[in-house]
Amino acid sequence: MSEVESTVVVRTLLTAAGLPASESEVAAYAAGYPAQRSGLDALYELPAARYADPALRFRAGATIEDWAS
Repeated sequence: MSEVESTVVVRTLLTAAGLPASESEVAAYAAGYPAQRSGLDALYELPAARYADPALRFRAGATIEDWAS
């Protein structure tokens, strides 16, 4: 990914999130974006991770277990 492409992506993401950023901040984010993007992409490259549940949901199904055994 080129520096120009990274800058465009970073500006788009910041705008979508409604976050203001100076030119120096955008440049710093754009410089680190390719490494971050490839790291995130690597998380989903494993075939077993395709349908994995990342356990980000809380299920409040309380159960009582007797520990006095």
